[in-house]
Amino acid sequence: MKPAAHIQSAIELLSEIYNSALPADVVTHAYMRQRRYIGSGDRRQILEIVYGIMRQYWLLDGMLSHCWANPGGDPIQKARRHVLAYLVKLKAEPFVAELFSGDEYAPKPLSAAENDLIANLVSLDNKSLPEAAQLSCPGWIYDILKETYSTHYREILFSLKESATVDLRVNTLKGSREHVLAKLQKQGIEGHPTPLSPWGIRITQRQPLRQHPLLQQGVLEIQDEGSQLIALACDAQPGMAIWDYCAGAAGKTLALAAMMQNKGRIIATDVIEWRLKNAPQRLRRAGVHNVETRLLDEESGKWLKRQAGKFDCVLVDAPCTGSGTWRRNPELRWRMSEKGFQEILQKQRDILQKASSLVKPGGRLVYATCSLLKPENRDQIAEFLDRNADFKLHPLSLDFAKEGVLELNPVEHQTDGFFAAVMMKNKN
Repeated sequence: MKPAAHIQSAIELLSEIYNSALPADVVTHAYMRQRRYIGSGDRRQILEIVYGIMRQYWLLDGMLSHCWANPGGDPIQKARRHVLAYLVKLKAEPFVAELFSGDEYAPKPLSAAENDLIANLVSLDNKSLPEAAQLSCPGWIYDILKETYSTHYREILFSLKESATVDLRVNTLKGSREHVLAKLQKQGIEGHPTPLSPWGIRITQRQPLRQHPLLQQGVLEIQDEGSQLIALACDAQPGMAIWDYCAGAAGKTLALAAMMQNKGRIIATDVIEWRLKNAPQRLRRAGVHNVETRLLDEESGKWLKRQAGKFDCVLVDAPCTGSGTWRRNPELRWRMSEKGFQEILQKQRDILQKASSLVKPGGRLVYATCSLLKPENRDQIAEFLDRNADFKLHPLSLDFAKEGVLELNPVEHQTDGFFAAVMMKNKN
């Protein structure tokens, strides 16, 4: 494919992402599957443009708000303008008009308005934009982050525009980290132990791994080191009864089962059926047989009540803004509104309260998010403890814990942004 065809494909793919509620990687996979003629090299070129634009979404939007008189339009026009701004300002492409030639597989020619836009972009000084736009962050999230991380919010926001690390978790039911690392190195895959997780491997060079035999056999799972540390905070032991309340595809459930050496009982639940869909297959592949998966729907109310006070540990990996995962899921930068944020804060309160009833006396309740925002994290814990005198904060003894809680970010820990706090229920 020629460079112009890469750009046209990027415009098409971006417009589909902008017009969809599905995760960007799901939309991308479907787009590429329908166009199997696109080779791996061309795919890389297209995705470099697409993900580069998504990571710089608010910067590009800030530029366009200064340089474009009519910001409305359908997803194709929106994608086209973002691509133009990306090429002109971030890539300093000198031959934009030639790329938008209208030839076969190339974008249609530039309109007079688009030529004016390019001229305005060239003369624009990005430093004149609000700092939130310069850091590619919506203004309301920028305000929260600036308050939460007053000394290094800029560094954190810059880091969230980078590509994420490739982290793997070794399934200790099937092998040790040292043994697996040696196998990977023999196959020419360079990696090293993660500095914080006792089960993690960080791959040095990005490469396709999903079809690798060690992943297909359940020896390895793709999982950010920060996510692994959430499981570590649960302190799961063989023979325990544990509930993974918002289990999704069971990534943390798998880690908990390995910690328990397949002994004891784990309940893995979610309210959305498709999230649990692949969990049984992943569990079988990993050799896990102490997990029961269940959908929490309208018919599960009576069953839930019967489980009250029976569990040594309940993990609530709560739905959140996902601001800590912007490196992996850059589309989350624009999909959460301030109104949606308030709704999700209430949902977190409700879930945490419901899940707390499942903890037995002396047991632990672990609240976690993949968010960097204080209202979703420390503020939720403070509110919960104010409402529930039978729970107390249990400070984590991990070296990298901060004031007794897990608070990770890409700058200080080279992980996604995660939060976790442990609360113990009174024994009496």
